[in-house]
Amino acid sequence: MALAALIAATEMLDDGTALRALAPVAGETIIERQAVRARDAGADMLFVVVAAVPPELSQALDRIRRRDVKVQIVREAADLQIALQPTDRVLLVADGLIAPPGQYRAIANGGAPSILVTDDTPLTQMLERVDAAHRWGGLALIPASSVTELAALPGEWDMVLTLLRFAIQAGGVRLACEPALFGQGEMSVVADIATAAQMERVGIQQVEFGGMGMGRSLLTMPMVRLAGPRLVRSPRAIAAIPWLTALFWLAAMGAMIMGQPFAAALAAILGAAGLSALRFLAAFRIEDRRMERLRTLFRTISVLLLAAIPWAAAAGAPGLRWPTMVDLAPGLCLAAVILLARWLYSELAAGRSYHWLLPDGDQAWLVVAVAAPFGLLAVAMALLPLVALVQLLAWMRLTKRRLNRV
Repeated sequence: MALAALIAATEMLDDGTALRALAPVAGETIIERQAVRARDAGADMLFVVVAAVPPELSQALDRIRRRDVKVQIVREAADLQIALQPTDRVLLVADGLIAPPGQYRAIANGGAPSILVTDDTPLTQMLERVDAAHRWGGLALIPASSVTELAALPGEWDMVLTLLRFAIQAGGVRLACEPALFGQGEMSVVADIATAAQMERVGIQQVEFGGMGMGRSLLTMPMVRLAGPRLVRSPRAIAAIPWLTALFWLAAMGAMIMGQPFAAALAAILGAAGLSALRFLAAFRIEDRRMERLRTLFRTISVLLLAAIPWAAAAGAPGLRWPTMVDLAPGLCLAAVILLARWLYSELAAGRSYHWLLPDGDQAWLVVAVAAPFGLLAVAMALLPLVALVQLLAWMRLTKRRLNRV
């Protein structure tokens, strides 16, 4: 029993300049966000209902396909009926809908038919009416038999809205969502460019400071947030950030091999800023799953290079000598404490309210960049593991207090 998604891309924006599905939000179109949300909710196939296929829509669908999502255009219910099996379920997605992933999962995991509804209030007047007291939240789940029933009807019908009416008439389960979600900008059906811009601003404002780590929370992420509004509107910048970040980390590796810890630290700080930019974009912009693996790779490189700093210092010192275990111990201990902090942060969600206190690579690289020019690298590397351990113990104590209060 497979799950397919049926997304409407027929309505125009109020000014008539483009399809609702092509309205830009944070550097990508609404239909791209919908497609990846549906895929992450379990949809194996994406069907897009169209009246026409302008070049911009064709390009958006090509970008969706590059994200490993199967896409097929349909114009009539008969086209969809042919592609479905009798046991399949279909996730209906309203034209121009922006919704958080939790809403997609809630509908996709339910039984068919089911409908996402919200109260009829001044905040939800843009939504399709379900009954006298409720509006459609933009998502519904129907059985494939409803598509067969629609295909048998004579005449032309709005495919998504007619299937929605079938689900309502069949007494589908109604899952409620709060109208406040539409007032706060977390959900909306975009009918004009102003609404799309508002959703983008809300998304930027709601981005957290980027996960665990004192250096990231207090230094690199605030720097990235200053450029956030311009960053998300520039597709070229968004495409260039992963490459620039990789280049900075390669430069850090090269400087480390040549025995230049200071140069490596400068390149690593720039690489850390690029990593924070990727984390910033991922907080409200749908991305390829490969990007998450790339961020994990960059974080791993950062820790490995920190562990290799004593080796680089020994290699760059007059009279080349192979570093002893005593020389390597501070870097290895620092890397171990940072990895332990990451593991505890991921395991103990209750402690995330104090994420800024934990040690991270950004903090360590900043200290190395400050200490190296003054010949204090050895002292800094000796103190960094101790400082990191104190930070970790303080975080654990605050976490324990919080859990005790709860």
